[in-house]
Amino acid sequence: NNITDLIRYDLTQLSQLAHPRILQVVHPLEDTKELMAFASEAVRGNLDQLVIEEGVSKLEMKLGVLQIIDGLSYLHNSAKILHGNLTPAAVYVTNARLWKIGSFSFSVGAKDGTREYACFPWTKKLPSGLQPDLDFLAPEYLAPNQQSVTTAADVFSLGVLICWVYAGGKRIIDAKNNLESHAIICGQLDEALGLIADELGQNLKESLSKVLSMDVDVRPSVQLLALIKHFDDPAVSALRQLDDIAQEFDPTLKAHFLSQTLFTALPNIPEPLWFSRILSRFNEQLLESPEIYASVAKPLLFMLEHCESHNIHKLKAWIRTVLEHVTQKTLASFLLENMAVLFRRMSDEQVEDKLMDLVTSSMKSEDPSMQSSAIRGIPTVAEFLPMSFVIRKLLPVIQTLPGYLHDNVPRQLDLLAALAALSDRCDPVALQQLTTCVSLCSAHHPVIIHAKSRLVQRVVTRDGSRLRDPAHVCFHLLNPLVVGLASRELSPAHFDDVMSSIRILLDIVEQLRYDSDNRIAQESAGMGRLSNRRVSMSSNNLPRVMITAARPSLTGDNSDLRKMSFLSADGRLEDRGRRESKDSRGSIESDVSIRIGNGSDVSDDSSYHSQKGRRQSWLDSYGHSCSLEQTESARMFDRSASMRRSARAASDRRARTRSPTGDVLGDRPPSSRSIHQPARPNSFTNLGHNLVLTYRNFWQKD
Repeated sequence: NNITDLIRYDLTQLSQLAHPRILQVVHPLEDTKELMAFASEAVRGNLDQLVIEEGVSKLEMKLGVLQIIDGLSYLHNSAKILHGNLTPAAVYVTNARLWKIGSFSFSVGAKDGTREYACFPWTKKLPSGLQPDLDFLAPEYLAPNQQSVTTAADVFSLGVLICWVYAGGKRIIDAKNNLESHAIICGQLDEALGLIADELGQNLKESLSKVLSMDVDVRPSVQLLALIKHFDDPAVSALRQLDDIAQEFDPTLKAHFLSQTLFTALPNIPEPLWFSRILSRFNEQLLESPEIYASVAKPLLFMLEHCESHNIHKLKAWIRTVLEHVTQKTLASFLLENMAVLFRRMSDEQVEDKLMDLVTSSMKSEDPSMQSSAIRGIPTVAEFLPMSFVIRKLLPVIQTLPGYLHDNVPRQLDLLAALAALSDRCDPVALQQLTTCVSLCSAHHPVIIHAKSRLVQRVVTRDGSRLRDPAHVCFHLLNPLVVGLASRELSPAHFDDVMSSIRILLDIVEQLRYDSDNRIAQESAGMGRLSNRRVSMSSNNLPRVMITAARPSLTGDNSDLRKMSFLSADGRLEDRGRRESKDSRGSIESDVSIRIGNGSDVSDDSSYHSQKGRRQSWLDSYGHSCSLEQTESARMFDRSASMRRSARAASDRRARTRSPTGDVLGDRPPSSRSIHQPARPNSFTNLGHNLVLTYRNFWQKD
């Protein structure tokens, strides 16, 4: 039977060929009366199925064509065989997406001592299934009395096959087994190439016009075809080297290729090929080579960072395998520097646990470079680290690093950056533990001082209420900044920044002290009288001024009811149950808080003399002659009018300033009051005027 004879001949030829670009037979032909069977390496199908059903990217087209060229070059130069029927059905695609040549049913060997091959003309007398595919056959096969052909015949078939691949499965020659039609089309191939010029590109089109020439001598060899500019692509070159990496036995060259050549080419390789070609090569050739895992990790993490989310799981097995070998210093350093990618993309508890163990073990090691890599990696993953790990493991390990940090400014800067990043998610207890670590950075270098200042501002900006221990704040945060002010190397801009941080910390310490005093007073005497309440002079109190006044008791006893209101900076009276103390942060000079009246017979003048040790409020200059005794309402109106006139006179001199510690009017002769009346900034003078008017309205309502 002719068909079975062709199959036997095909397998005989195929079994004698051994090359990476030739389909491998793994089990010889078993020929019985009932069946014929053999086994080859695993394949997905032939090229006809791949191109038409699945489609092929341009990069994979280039790579596949070069693989066919490699196979033909081997047949022509080493095996001395002419394939004779190079069609899409004769090219097989393996599971690793390698293109390999098969179907040697019409192949012939070279004549002895020559580069010519026997020619068997195509004829209408035989069924087309028993002859080569006419659409891929070189025209010299059909020439009258043609006895032999050269390797140029396979070159022509290769050109037709390339056009078919780039055209997406469309035949450039479609003679429908008609010899006359074939001859006509072959004479018009230049025009046919013009129809697919966009798919081919200018350089490949020019080369194919020579490959498909009717003149055999014009056709280039397959080796020259591989050297054209169209195939000069770094991504193609990298993938070709990866396909042949098993043939590279030098670990140094192999590591350089993986970490440099392949890594550089990855952005130009389509993502589907990362998993269909590159990862499959890793699985086939590199899984059992832990000595080059450090080089494999670089392209792996690039793919992990840039791949689509649905492809991440394909990398999980490799990432876990790499993390099992972090004892290699180079690999461990690389993973520490790129932890953010693993935490952000993997979402794998096993991977995260391995990375956290790597951080702590590296910081405990005796190798300063490993310690530095771990500390530098913390800011990039601070948002992902569990607080339980930070409190129980990370911060205690950091506190064991004085020797590593001693008198080393760059290392201390790295640690301060790590602590600043960790501080964002700390609660008050964890923050106190973290700020203790700040003292490890004891250098008085200007950059260290400024870094501590920025850390303080970051903590306060996030939530300053987490700082609850004034002694801790003073020792670990405030004291280093104050000492740092003495550095002459501190630039003016950094000096101002440090001063701002010091003011912020002073406000916090002051507020904590006053809050503590208030709690103690309330615990010892109940809520107490508002008039005896100690009030912080922090700028938190500037926006509103508290006014308390005695109101008549409806029960007729000697007790009085207090009406408590707040005067805002724009003169509006607001009733509040209590004053807020954490609305703002500012300098002490702008802090104002005052109480007017306590329901007693004591004048403001006498009140002034009883409070000489306390800060003098600017408002005392207006209230020195006012008595808040409720029973003398007529005198109150007269005095209110007098205070209003005085306020108007003060508002006419808004350009002047007044010292907050200046003499009160009650200490001067009346004749000098209009001249030496203490001045304040214009905004405060206007505020005082509004205060008097509001105070008058307040009493009129009562």
